[in-house]
Amino acid sequence: MLDDNWETVNGPVAHRIEVLNATNQINVLEGLVTFLLVHRGPTADGVAAMPDEASLKQLHRSGTMFLLASPGEYRNHEVHVGDAEGNVRHKPPPWQFIPGQMQLFFRHLSSLWASGDALDVAAYTLWGINWVHPFRNGNGRTARAFSYACLSLKIGAILPGTTTVIDQIMANRPRYEDALLKADESFKAAPHIPDLAPMKAFLDELLQIQIASIPE
Repeated sequence: MLDDNWETVNGPVAHRIEVLNATNQINVLEGLVTFLLVHRGPTADGVAAMPDEASLKQLHRSGTMFLLASPGEYRNHEVHVGDAEGNVRHKPPPWQFIPGQMQLFFRHLSSLWASGDALDVAAYTLWGINWVHPFRNGNGRTARAFSYACLSLKIGAILPGTTTVIDQIMANRPRYEDALLKADESFKAAPHIPDLAPMKAFLDELLQIQIASIPE
C-alpha cells in the first residue's frame, strides 16, 4: 500500500522506495523464517521457535528504510488511525506506554504460540500490532509481514503459491478493516479478550486461496 505520510520524502520518489522496500521486507521475512526453522529448529515439544521483538523491529526497518528518520524504532509521539473519510477509527496507546504494551503483546503471543494453531497466532499478531501501533508509520505493512512470518513458522514452511496471504489482505481491505474493527470493539468491551474469530476466518479463507494457487 502506497503512503504519503512519511518523514523524509513523499510523492513519486517515496512510492518507488516503498515498492523496493516491500521486496526487501519479503526477503527479510523469508530469511527470518528460514533462520528460525533451520538454525534454531523446533523446541522440545516440536513447536517452531517464535519470532521476537528484535525480529519485529527488523521487519519494520526493512519496510521503511529511507522513509522514516528512525526505521525500526518505536514511536515517540501520539498517532491515530483514520478511515478513508478522514474520521478517527482508532486511538492507539500513548507512546510512553509502547514498551510495556509490546511486552504484554509478546507475553500473550508466547502463551498462544504453545496453545494455539497457525491461524490463532496470525490473527492475534495482525490485530495486536495494529492495535498498539508501536511505530510512527508503516505499522500495517509490518503487522502483515510479522503475522505471515508467524503463520509460516507454525505451519513449518513458507508456503508457495502465486497469491499470498499478504497480497490478498490489501486486495480485500474492507473485510480486513472490518475484522480489525470487530476485534477493537470487543477489546474495549472486555479488555484482554479480543474477538479474533472474524479475523481468523478471514485469514483461513485467504490461506486456502493461496494453497489452491500452488502449481501442481
